[in-house]
Amino acid sequence: MTHRLPCPPRAIAVAAAALVACSATLAAPASSSAYRTDAQQSHVEDATSRGISQVNMITCVMGAMRPEALVNQGNYIALVDGNKCDPEARASSSNSGADSASTSAPAYMTSTVNSARGSNDEPMRVKTWIDEKEKDFAATIFVNISATEAPSDSNPYGIFRLDYCGKGGDGPCMMNGYLDGNAEGISYFEIEGGGDHSSTKALRLTSSGADGGAGRLSYQQGDGTVNYRFAYNADYFRRSDGASDQCFSRDASDADTQMSVWRYGLYDAASGARIERHSGFPIEFTAGDGQRYSGHMGYWGLWLPADAPALANGATVQRVEYQDGHDPVKTDYTLAKAGGRLMRYTKQTRTLADIDKLPFQTWVWQMDGFFEGAQPNRQYEMHWDNTAGEFRVSGEVVCDNGPCQSRTYEVEKSVPASYFGTIGGMRGWSQSLGGELYIPIATGGAPVDAAHLNVVYRQQDLVYPADMPAELHCLRECPTAETIAAYFTNGSVAESPFVPATYNRWGPAEATVDYSTSAADALLKDGAGQAVTATNAEALASNPRYQNGLRSGRLFASLDDARCTGDSTHFCEEKIEQLDAYYQWETGPNQWNQFAALKNSQGAFVNFDAPLQVNYTVPAGAAYGDYAGKTLVLQYGGFGELWGIPGECVSRLTNAKVSCDTPDSRYVPAFVIPFDETLGRVSVDGTTYLVKWLDREIRFARKEISVCQTAGLALPDGLALPTADDLRNPSDPASPVYIGAKPEVTAAPRVIHGEVKY
Repeated sequence: MTHRLPCPPRAIAVAAAALVACSATLAAPASSSAYRTDAQQSHVEDATSRGISQVNMITCVMGAMRPEALVNQGNYIALVDGNKCDPEARASSSNSGADSASTSAPAYMTSTVNSARGSNDEPMRVKTWIDEKEKDFAATIFVNISATEAPSDSNPYGIFRLDYCGKGGDGPCMMNGYLDGNAEGISYFEIEGGGDHSSTKALRLTSSGADGGAGRLSYQQGDGTVNYRFAYNADYFRRSDGASDQCFSRDASDADTQMSVWRYGLYDAASGARIERHSGFPIEFTAGDGQRYSGHMGYWGLWLPADAPALANGATVQRVEYQDGHDPVKTDYTLAKAGGRLMRYTKQTRTLADIDKLPFQTWVWQMDGFFEGAQPNRQYEMHWDNTAGEFRVSGEVVCDNGPCQSRTYEVEKSVPASYFGTIGGMRGWSQSLGGELYIPIATGGAPVDAAHLNVVYRQQDLVYPADMPAELHCLRECPTAETIAAYFTNGSVAESPFVPATYNRWGPAEATVDYSTSAADALLKDGAGQAVTATNAEALASNPRYQNGLRSGRLFASLDDARCTGDSTHFCEEKIEQLDAYYQWETGPNQWNQFAALKNSQGAFVNFDAPLQVNYTVPAGAAYGDYAGKTLVLQYGGFGELWGIPGECVSRLTNAKVSCDTPDSRYVPAFVIPFDETLGRVSVDGTTYLVKWLDREIRFARKEISVCQTAGLALPDGLALPTADDLRNPSDPASPVYIGAKPEVTAAPRVIHGEVKY
């Protein structure tokens, strides 16, 4: 049986005002559990998606505000996590060195919303003021939506219009656009900037029933303009940019159709209930001028709006606890802050044979014994090949221009295991195993017994002040207050912010750099008793390598734990890597590399749950590639937040797998965990959970252009694009869609990214 995909690219099919997602499906209702009833959503991703990415984001943001759930209930505040609505953030080809802390920490936008409808015969009108605030920049996006008719089989887009204007202060619209849907199709137009620096995007789609249509899209990219014509019917989608005419199948069961999932839920295997994590909660505080601000406190730290004043250590905030049908309960807590945080890495093991084909990245500086033609001081992508009994290099990470990207080799390079024996083992990072990785390959060149050689990987968690070891020691990349200050001073000639003798040190050390900790202020202090912190964003930005902060090398509590085997007068890094737990100190200007926590009225810290580390055994089958049959380590941070599936890059134009440094490439998860009670299971410490995908992307299977031509699918001619003539400005009192000045709302947020709290 084939399954047709009725929805065209994502925003084209989104009836924003009705807030109905394309291709929403539900699992077969075997019970009333959340596992059975939680909705799943699919959308189609295509090269045309980039041209309408702005409206994609706006419609996602509008959906997360839930105006349809609070009709005629007055003005309210909604917090929307921008990270969850930015498709470019999650599918960037800059995939190397991903940091779960920075990507998992929420980035809320504050919105004021009013949803009203006079009667069932009148349109629903949604007026919204979205605050966009960053350092030295503030803007408001004014949005007006009028929805008359919901999508239906005869009219797949419904009848609605969305107008928006983004502006700073009293000036003109820096961004002005509209999305208009009716039975004839969709029109979209946006202009951004002004004068000689303005750019426009325009889309016109005509509908010929639920399964067919045609359209044009034009947008500016770089110094040029991209123009597409496209058409689709029940079976195929055809697209041309004037130089390349391409045909795609819309058959979901086609072997070449690709899918990626961006959000998963985790459920109790017996009851089907959602697995929730106590990872954070909303807070409020009152500034000195009486202004109230909403924020969030959680495992990843403290989030506050960009315009909120900085909160000092010891400040009072209120936890906001929501209750169905009642106003929220607010409880006072004391804020504890520090300019850095201590992380603990707890040892996990599996054999080298068990990580066959699982990718990792490692920094290589020693060329003797590595593959011919390799360059020193680079990060390489590798894996262990159990059949060949050697390591294979599949590519390298390049940072020549802009963000770092992976460059895949056409032919893998071979590296003998003995190479790593000469440098004390392999040290790297593996997304498939949840982070840091150490393979203790011994010197001497003896064959590796992969079935019995234990590979060490780590489970990461935040250390609260009461659990900080009194003393810590460091061998490699050890910062002090003095070396940090010297490095970030204007005109500095220092090589690094670390003690010089410890920078890039890998061999045995005669001495250690010693630290103490302070439970009273959650700080790491150097031998001079000074806090080891670097929080000045401007100073850090002077060196792009450390613009987001810096991290120490591995820290350990007992000197005896690091003494080299056979030489107690020296200390060896490989001894630390075998410890049950070691630590790292990180500091920087961001919420996620600073300690922030709350104390209750008794002075006890509120502990938040770290992400749950679970194991997933990938099913057999060609769809899973080299990962088939392998057990991966995934992290679950809360509902919808399951990450750790390894990725690959695909072309935006052809959907084919490509090297990540290819222009117009996107980084996507390499496979999908199926919604299946047998194949979609993860486990941890003997407990099994069920996994369900929630948000799925579909990429059409490419076919020869003759297939579309034979099917009678013709590209449109003479289809006029919308123009600026139809722009409306919801911030202009003279406009028919004027929404007025942003109302003042003092109540706690009623919606937090799609969840109505009260």
